[in-house]
Amino acid sequence: MTRRLAALVSLALCSAVLAPAVRSPDDDGFPLSTYPMFAAPRPRELTMASARGVTGDGRSRRLSPGDLGTGEVMQAFATLQRAAAAGPGQRAELCAAIAARVARDAELADVIAVELVIGIYDAVAIVAGRGADAGGDPAGREAVLARCDVARGQP
Repeated sequence: MTRRLAALVSLALCSAVLAPAVRSPDDDGFPLSTYPMFAAPRPRELTMASARGVTGDGRSRRLSPGDLGTGEVMQAFATLQRAAAAGPGQRAELCAAIAARVARDAELADVIAVELVIGIYDAVAIVAGRGADAGGDPAGREAVLARCDVARGQP
């Protein structure tokens, strides 16, 4: 390889590496990414739907994606988000389906009801361990979209 060709290849490679620095942060592409998820400020608050079990003494229990009818976390998340955006009929239908699965789960024998909840959460507080699971105040405001009882001992 001649010196001129080596200099040209080096210049092209340096230009390709520096190109993301002058592009818009949202202009993401292969093979060089601007990493848009890190390139711009993100909101601190997160609005998200979730499902939870409620025990006889009012405590909340986490439900697994399997209790929502899937083994995939993102599929369970999408199911909950669609239900939150849907009408009361679809929410009640999903709630009843979750309650039926919970009724068959021996590890959730203390759960008497299922709630579908929409909440606005402080994502930083949750990641920092200052949320409800850490014994602190809930890291957000929640509203119950649907509630259904868990019927045990039925086929």
